[in-house]
Amino acid sequence: MAIRLLLGVLIGGAIGAVLGYFGKCSSGTCPLTANPFRGTLYGAIVGGLLVSVLSVLPQEGATSSEDKPELSRETMGVPENSEDSGVVHIDNKSDFEAKVLRASGICLVDLFSDRCPPCRMLAPTISSLANRYSGKVTVCKVDLDRAPAIARGYGVMAIPTVLIIKDGKEVKRLVGLRPEGEYARDLDALIR
Repeated sequence: MAIRLLLGVLIGGAIGAVLGYFGKCSSGTCPLTANPFRGTLYGAIVGGLLVSVLSVLPQEGATSSEDKPELSRETMGVPENSEDSGVVHIDNKSDFEAKVLRASGICLVDLFSDRCPPCRMLAPTISSLANRYSGKVTVCKVDLDRAPAIARGYGVMAIPTVLIIKDGKEVKRLVGLRPEGEYARDLDALIR
């Protein structure tokens, strides 16, 4: 990272110096073209910022979290249902396939992130639904920070997204924060 940052500063400074030398500003107030020194300074700053921003963005072909060993709640010492009784926590794509796609019956799947305030607001509703439909509906939570491939596979563009899946097929998608009654109405229609 330090080498990339240094290269970004040097290349940005060189481009800024060239602009400052050849691109004379008539008023003298243009930051990049007033003189070579000012061009070098601003170019170096812009080059450093650009490298910093690009290093934060995910790189195509880079090792994704799907390629790394999964840390499940159990391996971290947290019981599976410690905070929500009746909710199945899914940490990777293979768990999702086994517990949701291959399951018979109805599954309510909450796709969320801990960094999403509306997702945190929806959590008590999901726990309440798990208790309310215990034995009738499997309620699952998928942390998309741990399993982003699931969101990509379903074309999820916004969270929270709640999928209602029956016998491995998506039958309903609810995007955004909604009242518990909306989820219950859709589940009741499928249970009958």
